[in-house]
Amino acid sequence: MRLPVRKAPGKPSPVAANVEPEALGARGTARRDAMLAAALDVFLEYGYEGASIEEVMRRVGGSKASLYRYFGSKEGLFGDIIVARCDEFMQGFKVPAQADDDIEATLTALARFLVTMFLDRKRLELFRIMIAEMPRFPALAQRFYEYGPARGRKLLGDYFRRQHEAGRLICPDPEFTAVQFIEMVKANPQHRALLGFEPFLPGRNAAQHIAGVVSLFLHGCARRPDSR
Repeated sequence: MRLPVRKAPGKPSPVAANVEPEALGARGTARRDAMLAAALDVFLEYGYEGASIEEVMRRVGGSKASLYRYFGSKEGLFGDIIVARCDEFMQGFKVPAQADDDIEATLTALARFLVTMFLDRKRLELFRIMIAEMPRFPALAQRFYEYGPARGRKLLGDYFRRQHEAGRLICPDPEFTAVQFIEMVKANPQHRALLGFEPFLPGRNAAQHIAGVVSLFLHGCARRPDSR
C-alpha cells in the first residue's frame, strides 16, 4: 500500500496528495490542523494498529468523510503527521545563511536545538511507532527521509560548504560532515532515551554533552605534531 505524499520543496513526489493545504483556505487549513493534532494524540496513545479514524473524529468532531477527503486514508493521515512534525523541526533549525565568524557558538546553538527536539517525549514515541510501521509502508520511510533528515543534512551541509570555502573549516564533503555532526549530537542520547535510560552518559548533562560534541567536532582527537 502506498501513502499519499505531498511534494517536498524542490523534490519530485512519487504520489499526489488528495488535497493540497494551499487550496484549503484559512477555515479548511484550521480544520485540517485540528484533525492532525487530534490524530497525533490518538496514534501516541494507541499505536498505529490500535488507532482508529472513529476515535480521531470523536475528539475533533465531524464526519469521517471529511478526514478521508483531506488525507485519503489512515496511512495518509499518519504520513501527514510525520510531514507536519518534520516541517515544525525545520522551522526551528536556524542555520546561518552566511559563513559566520563564531562557528563554535553557531554549532552549540544548533546542538542545543537538536538535543531538545530529539529528546521530546512525543517525538520519541512517534519515532518508535514510525519505525515499527516502515517495513509495511516503505513510502512512509521515503516521505520521512525527504522531509526530515535529507532537508536537515542539505541545510547544514550548505553552511559547512560556505565555511570550507571561507577557509574556516576543512570539509570537502560538507553533507557528509553535516551527517557526522548531527549524529554526534543526537545518536547516543536518542538511543538511550528510546531504551528508557537517562539520555546522557553517567555524570554528564545536556550542556556537557553539547560542549563535548562541539569541541570534538571542531578539534578532533588527533595529537598535534607540536604538542607534548
